[in-house]
Amino acid sequence: MFGNQSRSSEEHIATAYLVTHLCGAMLGLQLARSLVDSYGSWAEGRLDSLPNELEYEIGQLLQLIEDTQEISLPRYPVIDAGLNRLRKLVHIDALWQRRLVKLAALEVMRTALCGKSAMWEVLRDIPAGETEDQHRELNALVSKQISTVTDLHHRAATDAFNRPDSEKSHTEHG
Repeated sequence: MFGNQSRSSEEHIATAYLVTHLCGAMLGLQLARSLVDSYGSWAEGRLDSLPNELEYEIGQLLQLIEDTQEISLPRYPVIDAGLNRLRKLVHIDALWQRRLVKLAALEVMRTALCGKSAMWEVLRDIPAGETEDQHRELNALVSKQISTVTDLHHRAATDAFNRPDSEKSHTEHG
């Protein structure tokens, strides 16, 4: 399935694990781009760096896959560009402006970031995996991302479930 046939089943499983996280990271990058496009001003710029940070981390993961699994994924930029075009084609601004969609999107992003944090922890322990310096850097980055998205998630929850009084009275009387 992946690479050289002489590899052990454990090596194939390790490759599948890393490539699965890479796929998740690619989807997370698209979600981050959509969050910035849709909620950038609402988030007061706090999400603006997220896509670039995720691109950097994807680069780190691609390098790790190449170094440890001896496979190359040269089509990543083409796949990323295609996913980005698709995201822009299906982006429905009216849908993204709904309060519960904002809440759900931030919740999905937070969950994805927590999964990425767990992956960096695992990769710290594999042979030829990340170095201690890389681990500290990537762990600090994901911790900052989780904190930012969690704060915005709480704010979105407040917005979603605590309608302003003017909306309550309009709904009750209309």
